[in-house]
Formats: sequence, C-alpha cells, structure tokens
Amino acid sequence: MNVEYQLKAILTKVLEEHPNVFLVEAHHGNNTYEFVIDGDQPLGIYDISEIGRAINHIADETMPEENYTLDVLSPGADSDIKLLRQYPKHIGREFQVILSDESSFKGHLRAVDGNQLNFEYFENTKPKKNEMPITRTVDFENIKKAHIILSFK
Repeated sequence: MNVEYQLKAILTKVLEEHPNVFLVEAHHGNNTYEFVIDGDQPLGIYDISEIGRAINHIADETMPEENYTLDVLSPGADSDIKLLRQYPKHIGREFQVILSDESSFKGHLRAVDGNQLNFEYFENTKPKKNEMPITRTVDFENIKKAHIILSFK
C-alpha cells in the first residue's frame, strides 16, 4: 500500500475525532506529504499541532519502515478559498472574486445560503454620499478564484 494512501486514510480517521476540521488539499512529492486543513471555526496552532501529532503517532505505529516527511498546516491568510465550507466563517470580510467568465469584483461576503454566496459592494471605489450598495449573489461553482483582502486598518 502506498504511503500517500495510508496517510490520507490516517488523516480521515483522525479528523473523525475533530468533526469541525476538514481537509482542504493535499500535496506530495519526494517523500514529502503536506495536508492543508481548515475548520468551521478558526484553527489555532495548538489544533493543527494536535492533529499533526495524532497522524504521526498512528503512522509511526502502522508503517514504521516508511521514510517520509509530513506537514500539517492551515491555509495562509492570503490563500485562495477552495471549498464552500470555508466561506461561512469569513462572513463580513472583503474578498477579491474572479468568476468562471473571467469577470471580477471586490465585495464583502454578507451571507452563505446553500451553494450561493451573497456579496455586497459599491460601484465606485469611494462611494458617493447616497450611493446604495450592490448585492450580488454568486453560485459557488461559478467562482474560479477567491481570496480575502487583508485589511490592516
């Protein structure tokens, strides 16, 4: 059985004990395996470390002869949002969104309703006094790329 398959199976088992944590993506190459995890609530370094240790502990017991490096991490602050499940905890934050048709907009995420994301933004960068915000509903499957715009205000 290959190492990648075994590690993914172990990760799945460990995440059963953490139902609010999920796999976003996995990468491997040259005996290095990287699991990017996220949570329904923000993950702290303790949470990530605990999950990483649990995976390593089981892997060391079940495949001690294998030589590999394992990294468990959360998406970076400027990482693209990949899964629909990642959006609800970011309601209220500003996003840069690129749609499947290559059009784009910046807007604040206001709600997630099933597969639909509701954004709000102003037509002008500096809204006029009486300008009303535009509400735009986007189906998740129509988003090509989206990431949070970090604000240091």
